[in-house]
Amino acid sequence: MKSPTQAFADPNTRVDKYPPKGLVRHSAQSETIDVLADTWTYLLIREAFFGAHRFAEFQRKLGIPRATLAKRLLWLEKNGIFNRVGKSGTHKQYHLTERGIDVYPITLGMMWFGDKWMCEGTPPLALFHETCRSWFSAKIVWQETGEPVDARSIQVRIPSDYWIPKPKRTQRQRRNTWDGSVKGRRPCSVERMLSIVGDRWTFLVLQELFHGNHRFDDFTSNLEIAPAVLSQRLSNLLRAGFIEKDEERGGYNLSAMGLDSYGPMILMKVWGETWVARDNRRNFEFIHPSGKPVKPVAVCSSCRKPIHARDVAYVCNYEPPE
Repeated sequence: MKSPTQAFADPNTRVDKYPPKGLVRHSAQSETIDVLADTWTYLLIREAFFGAHRFAEFQRKLGIPRATLAKRLLWLEKNGIFNRVGKSGTHKQYHLTERGIDVYPITLGMMWFGDKWMCEGTPPLALFHETCRSWFSAKIVWQETGEPVDARSIQVRIPSDYWIPKPKRTQRQRRNTWDGSVKGRRPCSVERMLSIVGDRWTFLVLQELFHGNHRFDDFTSNLEIAPAVLSQRLSNLLRAGFIEKDEERGGYNLSAMGLDSYGPMILMKVWGETWVARDNRRNFEFIHPSGKPVKPVAVCSSCRKPIHARDVAYVCNYEPPE
């Protein structure tokens, strides 16, 4: 059966807009957020990229409560992000696995977004690409064409097995409130973005917007989210500038800022398809206007080559935590 293709710019006719009865999206993005879970979890991965390995290092650099830290480290080990070396005491260390290292492009995508939209003055980090010996910023482009990722010009192709049976409800960790604050001890652009989208419900609302939905009733129907919770998340996204009210037609539209969040979010899709996609099911494909499938990738702004964590050095434009 031929897979249907629809343009992002034509939300009224998209075949991925409304799940059939009893089914839900097979979303590699939401599966990724299930693993990365919350802001603390992601900040632990960030500190591992900065070279932290021991319990005391994570606790000191983040100021995270010890009980919370122990729980998140166990979660990251269980999900294959960290590999624990040593059994106890000072010998116990946590190192990123290949699965964990592959989170790096998502981190760079969030850093790019935070530097552009949520940072005043000099960005917190200056990045140096060892491969081309240049200072750089990350760019999110289509691997096959080199063109910048733009949600407004891309199409999606939905495979025949895209919709999956609705799973049983499970207990999920999520923040109940949002105040725009950050948690760690670094002036970090990644952290600023996570202060808004590091909540599973907020992420899923954004995902629905990218699937062409705009109205309150569509969100509640597709996500089965409580109206009070949805109202709070929409208010937070409005306050942060990710969305705007559509006064003429009703509902909500992504702002220019919100549209730019597409890049980091679809890098989550790539990671999820590689490492956590269930049952080997296919997710939707991105289709270039030329008709060819394309894949997002984070590249160096100087040499335009994909960026790997092992090839990047950095300088802090702030006093780093001891």
